[in-house]
Amino acid sequence: MGMNNLLADANGYISRQPKPFLIISGLIFVLLVGFVDYATGSELNVSIFYLIPISLSVFFLNRKAGVFLSIASAVVSLAADLMAGHNYSHPMIIYWNSAVQLGFFLIIVFILSALKIEYEKAVNLNADLQDTLVELKRTEDELERKAQDLACSNAELERFAYVAAHDLKQPLIVAGGYMNRLGRLYRDKLDPNAERFIGYASDAMSRMEALIDALLAYARAGAKANELKVTNCNEVIGLAVTDLQAEIEKSGAIVTHDPLPIVLADDIQIGQLFQNLISNGIKFHKERPPRVHVSAKRKENEWVFCFCDNGIGIDPKDINGVFDIFQRLHSSSEYQGSGIGLATCKKIVECYGGRIWAESEPGKGSKFCFTIPIKHETPI
Repeated sequence: MGMNNLLADANGYISRQPKPFLIISGLIFVLLVGFVDYATGSELNVSIFYLIPISLSVFFLNRKAGVFLSIASAVVSLAADLMAGHNYSHPMIIYWNSAVQLGFFLIIVFILSALKIEYEKAVNLNADLQDTLVELKRTEDELERKAQDLACSNAELERFAYVAAHDLKQPLIVAGGYMNRLGRLYRDKLDPNAERFIGYASDAMSRMEALIDALLAYARAGAKANELKVTNCNEVIGLAVTDLQAEIEKSGAIVTHDPLPIVLADDIQIGQLFQNLISNGIKFHKERPPRVHVSAKRKENEWVFCFCDNGIGIDPKDINGVFDIFQRLHSSSEYQGSGIGLATCKKIVECYGGRIWAESEPGKGSKFCFTIPIKHETPI
């Protein structure tokens, strides 16, 4: 670094001088060397000193200046030899020596010029590298700041979820309780329209309570997973089926699965993911009892899970939107639901760096698949 700085300082100083001045200074130095050569005759060899102005001109000016001073040095050296009256065995030897000397000077010029080009490339590359490092540092700082902002947003979302779960649900529970009490106390005392209106209000409050619960689950799904641990998906699906037992018995559903892998994950989130997809397969069924089959296979560095059902299916034009929040393809009178379940599944899968998609045709059932990257080796 010290030598580079020294060369840079010297180059900066010399580059500020006019080029004609530098070339004239080089010529004066060449003439001085030629005078010493003439004055000392053959006793003192000073030809090597011609390389000083030649080398400096190549490095600090350009190749043309080096070629010019090389020719000038060869001419001055020849003139000094002729004027000094050196005797050779043949008159042409003095010219031959000058030509050889000129060739040597030119070779030095082209070598130094090539070295200068490589040096400048290295300097530019180092400067670009420094700029890139500065930009990377700036980008890293920006990403860290955004990560902190995202963490704060997630914390705010968690707080909102708790407010929604407690502060918003509590008035609904109270209002629903009073509506039910009103219906019991004044049963057979109100006209049929009033009883029907009370039923509508109670149903609406129940749906609102379920919607708030679904929003709470959706908000939590985007939060950072708890401590990852070895999770046996065979046990996870068993728990999910147990939690859905009421739905399974009511619909007569049959849930089967292949041997499932052991993954490194948050068992609570994976359980929620399995439960939502199985429940989705049970809910949207036709006249015959629903069947849901779960399978998994390893593909390169990820596990691919598939949930296949024999339900009503999905029109291909609607498949891309089924994972959007509040997206419903059927009215609540046909199939109950909040339109948040599949959106929650998507958030959970993306939290692990995976992807989720659906394959279906109307009347031919649906196949929901998602991937979980294999980040650590776990038993199969």
